Amino acid sequence: MADIAHTVPTSVAYLDGSNFGLTRPGIQVTPFASGRILSRDWTGRNLRQLDLSPALFESTADTLEEWETFWHQIDGGAACGYIVEPNSGTHRDLICGALADGTQTTFPLPALSPSSATVFDDGVPQGAAAYTLHSAANLLTDAHASCYDADDYTVSNGTVVDALGISLDGIGSIRVNPDGLADPTIRPSGLTSGFSASEEYTGIVACLCTNADSADYRVNIAWYESDDSYISTTVGSLVAITAADGWTVLSTTATSPDLTAKANVVLTTTDTTGTEPFYADCFALNPGDYTRWHLPSQCPGVIEFASAPSSGARITATATGKRVTRCRFEPGTRWSLSAVGHASARSIVATEWPEF
Repeated sequence: MADIAHTVPTSVAYLDGSNFGLTRPGIQVTPFASGRILSRDWTGRNLRQLDLSPALFESTADTLEEWETFWHQIDGGAACGYIVEPNSGTHRDLICGALADGTQTTFPLPALSPSSATVFDDGVPQGAAAYTLHSAANLLTDAHASCYDADDYTVSNGTVVDALGISLDGIGSIRVNPDGLADPTIRPSGLTSGFSASEEYTGIVACLCTNADSADYRVNIAWYESDDSYISTTVGSLVAITAADGWTVLSTTATSPDLTAKANVVLTTTDTTGTEPFYADCFALNPGDYTRWHLPSQCPGVIEFASAPSSGARITATATGKRVTRCRFEPGTRWSLSAVGHASARSIVATEWPEF
């Protein structure tokens, strides 16, 4: 099931003196006068610990709205979010997603545009032939991924407008108003380059239906040659969605045909005669079978294995770049006015929270 990654906005900068470190959760030592010394290691890993001091930002600008929205998206700290750390470096023992399930081939490498990577499967270093390193988990641009401007999208059999206050990623969404004459579709305007033939890719789109009865939606992937000549379309499976379902994240995974160099992701509904609007958000074209949406400018890299690691395997890596750390945040946030028209957010206290 595809899901959405929420990341601290890049407009939030950090001051000198922000703290970074490591912790080892669950280690308990009981130094009695005699007897055993007991210890327990919950994760078996050193985890990142962060105490970051955000810089001043203009309280009347988008930054405050983005900051507040992020906290809504992670339920005030009840859900995990991501931090792109400000400093680049070589990081060891990076935890690459959840334990392998025996079928998945792609795992997030939690660094921004990672390089100089060494990948480990249950502690065993992997040769270059065993995997492909992709620099980004979402191959689209921010404009085509986040739905904050309807002008960046093309619709057929309907019209589109920006939707204020309705969003899954916290940035924006597009409302599609069907004309009731044929199946409406929405897609990013223009094609995305960087695709190859005979490779696996995953298309993702989130949909919010307003039809109380039900409507069927699907995600398709359209393939093109380097000169924009159309090749074919992979048609995804239909999913019935009602208004009561809320936001539903749809995905389709397919192997690209011969001559593929570009692609596009398309959301469509078969509710041909309906005129109820629906909303689209969070478009993605990901390498392999990776099914998480990230904003492209804040996304991790992806490790794509030639064959799926064994069930229960832990994938780790050493890589160079800015860490993209999945965290649990100290609940809640506050900010104070520090100057006319400016605000200062309280420190961000978070601990890395790997998937298991």
